[in-house]
Amino acid sequence: MRGASIGLCSWGSLGYSGPHVPENGTNQYRYNKLQEYVRALCNGHYDWSIDSNNPNKGKSRYDVGYSDGQFLSLWISSRVGTIKYYVPIPFSYGLDNSIRNPLNEKKRYSALPRDCPINGFDRSYWHGWIDGVLSVVDDYRVGFYWSYESCLQATKHDPNFVDYFGPMCNANTKEYVDDYITFIRDMFRYIHNRGQELIWIPATGGRGVSYLNDPDYDGIPKIGGYFDYVFVQPNYYQYSKRNERGITRDLPYTYEKLVEKTRWIYKELPRKIKEQNPNSTTTVSIEMEADSAVLLGQRGHCALCKYENHHYVCDNEKCLERACDYYRAIREVSPTAFPTRAYYFGTDFEVIDRVRERCPGW
Repeated sequence: MRGASIGLCSWGSLGYSGPHVPENGTNQYRYNKLQEYVRALCNGHYDWSIDSNNPNKGKSRYDVGYSDGQFLSLWISSRVGTIKYYVPIPFSYGLDNSIRNPLNEKKRYSALPRDCPINGFDRSYWHGWIDGVLSVVDDYRVGFYWSYESCLQATKHDPNFVDYFGPMCNANTKEYVDDYITFIRDMFRYIHNRGQELIWIPATGGRGVSYLNDPDYDGIPKIGGYFDYVFVQPNYYQYSKRNERGITRDLPYTYEKLVEKTRWIYKELPRKIKEQNPNSTTTVSIEMEADSAVLLGQRGHCALCKYENHHYVCDNEKCLERACDYYRAIREVSPTAFPTRAYYFGTDFEVIDRVRERCPGW
């Protein structure tokens, strides 16, 4: 689960009844079925025969999205109470068993896309999903959360383009990027026209500012203007190493580099978004990050957790300090920066309490 802006909640993606690449059979057979499915997406339709037992066989992409979105919306509205929330728009299905590329054993495929964005938003799975969610009346729903977090989307390095749509559909790089931007724009306008918001929490991983300033490796400026809120993940809490353009070796992800990335988020990114979309009213902010590794004796995904002596251990005190570094970095960039933030805290609210005991402004 993610906490989201101004105390709102965002529900993480759940599993839905999409197509599944067969679990049985040779790897070559499963890989062939994967290609068959992706090519069907690129041709503008689902090939439900990949899974002969799938209850959605014969339905359109839109219809499947509608039923999936409606199912989740009914589930949320019966449980959320009076908490305001965003509903996720899922980009991918999971692959329970990853598939190897027969020509490259090191290449594995996962995160099966639910549709092909280059075919446009209209009548897509995601169009149906949004309509299905909105078919359930709920006054506490604020809007939608685009759950595909990669900052590489809308670039030629988008993992879904590199893994699926490029090699399996022979998609042209520039056309794919242009069509993807149009897809995001049309989805945003459709949601806005229905009185809802659209937010995004893009991940930057261990990429340094030199990558984030390169349009080939950062799509946030290209599509950021089509969201009401963009909360950038520095991923400092999770990563101990960083990558910089032109340097082949990993470098330490230090506090100073967190400050540099925070300054880029606050100072540079809003300007870059405005250059791409002068009409944008996007609020750019940051995601505060921590998890159970800040709690005494517990483990998580902190950069200061490691496997040693046959055990996975975390330095809880140092993880707590690494989480607090986010607030220190914000204060260093500007005392008034980022009044509205998103929060990642795993699934335990005690994480937030623990960090705020150490650094109240967090």
